[in-house]
Amino acid sequence: MSSPRTLIVSDNALAASVISRCLRQASIRDVVGYVDASRACGAVVAELEPDVVIVDETRSREDALARIAEIRFTLRDARIVLLVSEMDHDWLVQATGAGADAAVRRAPDCVSLGALVREVAAGNVFHAFSLAVPAPAQSAMPSPGLTTREVEILRLVAAGWSNGVIGGQLWITEQTVKFHLSNVYRKLGVANRTQASLYAYENGLLELPVAPNVADASASIAA
Repeated sequence: MSSPRTLIVSDNALAASVISRCLRQASIRDVVGYVDASRACGAVVAELEPDVVIVDETRSREDALARIAEIRFTLRDARIVLLVSEMDHDWLVQATGAGADAAVRRAPDCVSLGALVREVAAGNVFHAFSLAVPAPAQSAMPSPGLTTREVEILRLVAAGWSNGVIGGQLWITEQTVKFHLSNVYRKLGVANRTQASLYAYENGLLELPVAPNVADASASIAA
């Protein structure tokens, strides 16, 4: 099997560099870049189309879950590997529910990590951390009372678009976008974009992927 195109998602640039170096030592040479896990990454993932995404457990598990859900929403066939500090069952169940395919304890030796990435990319690794936890039935989810416009804006926010880009796309002002977002936050009972996106993924509010205009969307990559 050829070297899988691999993207690293982490909120620590140094950790991302170590992971990248470790992968290259294990002959995973097609590392396409690094994305800051504290920011929406849907647009970047759509542009790079990696085979495997390694999500390094961040300081905020909420951020990690949001990134996993974004990646799964954007690229349905990508393999997602979560690097964790400890194999906490409840945390792994949440990660699996968000879309992770596998998890490995942080700081394995390079050969082991490289082998895992290759096996995941080949579809040879599967681990349902809790088969007893059913996927939520979308039809049973209570409606949060969002308007059509609010759902439209929530989709674009979850895909990683900035308020300015959303406004330009929908032909409304950035202030109007902020007004709609404040209503979304209030109705969903969340405080920010990350929480709103995670709520939408977990509760079936987003069913179809959005194809973002990568040239306009804002995100940072450090190769």
